[in-house]
Amino acid sequence: MKKLILCVDRDDDVGEKTGLETPLIGRDSNLNAAVELGLKDPEDSDTNSIFSAISTYDKLRKDGEDVEIATVCGAPSVGYRSDQILSKELDIVLETIKPDTVILVTDGAEDEYITPIISSKVDISHVKTVYVKQSESVENLYYMIVKSLQEEKMKRKILLPVSLAFLVFGIFRIVDLRTAYSIHGGEAFTDLSGYGLGFISFVLGAYILGRIYDVDIKMFKAYKKLKRAVSTSAVWLPFTVVAILVILASTLGGWNAMMDVEDQDPPFMIMEFASTVIWWWIGAVLLHELGQVLHLYLTQGKVKRSFWALLFSTIAITLIFWGIFQYLRAMLGMEEMRNVLPMVAVIIGLGLSIGVLGAVTQIGVEPEEEEDEGEDEEIEGRKEE
Repeated sequence: MKKLILCVDRDDDVGEKTGLETPLIGRDSNLNAAVELGLKDPEDSDTNSIFSAISTYDKLRKDGEDVEIATVCGAPSVGYRSDQILSKELDIVLETIKPDTVILVTDGAEDEYITPIISSKVDISHVKTVYVKQSESVENLYYMIVKSLQEEKMKRKILLPVSLAFLVFGIFRIVDLRTAYSIHGGEAFTDLSGYGLGFISFVLGAYILGRIYDVDIKMFKAYKKLKRAVSTSAVWLPFTVVAILVILASTLGGWNAMMDVEDQDPPFMIMEFASTVIWWWIGAVLLHELGQVLHLYLTQGKVKRSFWALLFSTIAITLIFWGIFQYLRAMLGMEEMRNVLPMVAVIIGLGLSIGVLGAVTQIGVEPEEEEDEGEDEEIEGRKEE
């Protein structure tokens, strides 16, 4: 009876991090892949899975059994597409080796997805789950949390909703504090521990969200760009400064308008704030982009075609949202519904028309390549720190 030691990498860490073509058939190719993956990412659990599969292969060969080893991979976007690729690679392995039974070696993370795919094609005689030994200390817990902030899959699946939950709770707690102060004055500050929890929640959510989208790295990159712009008297700089001032001033105006709402319920306050700042914020974005266009035209004698796509799409989306805001205001009783409905229909229709016009103007336009600022190595070094 011929046995196959099968190692499965559903999210294709092997292919993505080592550049090797899969499936990997044979001891030498699997050993090479494990070493390459270990050098690229020593903390990847797939490295241990492959080494465990090789160890199992060597033991069975020593016992005189007819055995072969292979590794199949899926794709980074885990789901239907990755499982389809994994299934095709498994077919190649089975056609090449023609085993009677399979010993499946995994890290235990996604056995419930992998096992049915394999068992539908070949008999699974044993499943070996590889666990990495860890000491249960506070240092290791901290280390695991920090590393999770650097894993894209962990960021999107777990940390993003957690950060948004912290942010929403913190924002509503702060708004509740300001509302209570408007109504009760100094008496509102009796529950300082509850309000402190709101501020802590907001800061924690903002911190996690910043780490998810690498805000610190982007700020460092923006600082380098700003420093170069000041030294070269770039045309876009004053436009950007004015845009930032517009955003700050309009945000302050929106806050004051929100605090002046008679009914201090959060939905009314949020609607008032959004209705006040939306056009100012959009104007600031377009002002910044206009500065970039002028800078490019004066320095290189050309205009970014993407500016027109941004202009049309931004105005279209803003009009649609503006119409929705007005309708919601009427639903909340802040406006007369009979006066708002015709205006909402016109605004949303105009937004859709501008969006279609913007799409038509971009037909046949090649996507523009981003400018290489020559800072990739420096940025990556900063990120590692």
